[in-house]
Amino acid sequence: MNMKMKRIQFSLVNIMIMLLATPISGFVARSPFSSRYRRLVVDLSTSSSSLSASSEDPTTGPTTAPEEEEAEAGVKPAAASPPAPAKIQPDILQPFLPASDPMWSVRGPVGEGDFVISREGAPVKEELSNENLLKILMIDCSDLEVNTLVWKCLGYRFNQQNEAWTTEEVFPKWGQKFPTPPDLIGMQRIYSKEVDQPSLKANQALVRSVPVDNKQSLKTHLKPLGFRGYKYAELTPNKTRRAQCANWLLYYREELFGYTLEELQERKRLKREAEAAAEKRQMEEGREPEWKPPVKEVF
Repeated sequence: MNMKMKRIQFSLVNIMIMLLATPISGFVARSPFSSRYRRLVVDLSTSSSSLSASSEDPTTGPTTAPEEEEAEAGVKPAAASPPAPAKIQPDILQPFLPASDPMWSVRGPVGEGDFVISREGAPVKEELSNENLLKILMIDCSDLEVNTLVWKCLGYRFNQQNEAWTTEEVFPKWGQKFPTPPDLIGMQRIYSKEVDQPSLKANQALVRSVPVDNKQSLKTHLKPLGFRGYKYAELTPNKTRRAQCANWLLYYREELFGYTLEELQERKRLKREAEAAAEKRQMEEGREPEWKPPVKEVF
């Protein structure tokens, strides 16, 4: 009995080894269960053939992908749409708290970079060059440096000993409104009404002092240097006021710089007389006189 059991176990072990080590086709040929496994292999082969045949059209042959069909028909696939252009975003400047110090206008650093500016003395030609004024628009100088240059051109003079701005040489009409140099940019960069309203009003007064014939000075003088203006989408209060200050500085350089107050007043008188004579001629000829916005000049 034990011998018989050992033979059965030995036979089962051999079968297991053959199943693990021999490919199915070879095993089927030699196995004692060959007839049963041969039918299984035939069934599997038949199923595989039928699956392959079902993937082909009996009339046109193997199926092709849509892209291949379009290529064979001469149809070009649709070109990928180009990526949408990036939207221009304005530069959001963070609040600048040091400018809230009342002594910032007399102690803040100026003239330490490439921007030509000195707190002391009257304005000079180098400070008013096109190249220097372009740096205002390109934000290559600080807000304090822009303010300082405009203050000097308005006639404020810095007293280093007293750390104060004096008004003896300020244009009379401007000095009446602003006995101390106003912040024309908004150096704190805080645009709430309570903080920014004085800067906004001062900047608007500066803009109103520019005659209509000088409103486009940026285009006239700085376009040859590559300045094309700001895009509307990228404008900020800081950029807008810098542009207005730069335009006023160009007007000052072309019309006011180098003249005494008396000379400017005489030029103003002669200009008004010429304008009045031109209006009279237009009315005599039956033409409507050209309207110009009022100008509140600084002198």
